[in-house]
Amino acid sequence: MKVVAIQHSPIEPLGYIEEILEERGIAFDYEKVYETNEVKARYASHIIILGGPMGAYEEDIYSFLSEEKNLIREAIKNNVPILGICLGAQLIASAMGGKVYPYKKELGWYEVKKVEDDEAIKGLPEKLKVFQWHNDTFDLPNDSKLLYEGDLVKNQAFRIGKAIGLQFHLEMTLDLIKTWLKHEKGMSEEEKSKIIEESEIFLPEMQKCCKILLENFLKL
Repeated sequence: MKVVAIQHSPIEPLGYIEEILEERGIAFDYEKVYETNEVKARYASHIIILGGPMGAYEEDIYSFLSEEKNLIREAIKNNVPILGICLGAQLIASAMGGKVYPYKKELGWYEVKKVEDDEAIKGLPEKLKVFQWHNDTFDLPNDSKLLYEGDLVKNQAFRIGKAIGLQFHLEMTLDLIKTWLKHEKGMSEEEKSKIIEESEIFLPEMQKCCKILLENFLKL
């Protein structure tokens, strides 16, 4: 088994997923497309596509996004499991014919609700408090299944073939949240402090859910 993570930003790594893979002794590599502008993940048994500051529709600025969409289509056709997180989920939706577009900003902790059972989310609760950081959303591609929905932004988790898309960030650690907040210019220090306080409350349960989902993903 070999996991390859496609990374779009130096401050958006695997986070807690890295800890889980190391605990299990599972080999993983990063493909830092923001440095190389290349996508080579075809040697992976499992592919994780991470978040990033760009939009899934900005191929004219970031040429590697087109390559990633080709990779996604190829992986789904060949039954290679993919986990897309935030931008990664939007890229899966776009690659398979769904529209991605600017919508409502979610930044902080939000509740999502399970709408359908699936082996990809087996063992996860009916309601889950998750960390969000996005401005875009997506329409579900044909032949996909919605798994979790939110009140403000409906499409939160979906599956198509062996690809799982998560609009939210299950991979967060407290250090990662603090790092991202340092780079956020549109919030007051009071608002940032509130998110950190909430993170200390909600992170342990979300990390348990991250571990469950990753185990399911690795079994696909």
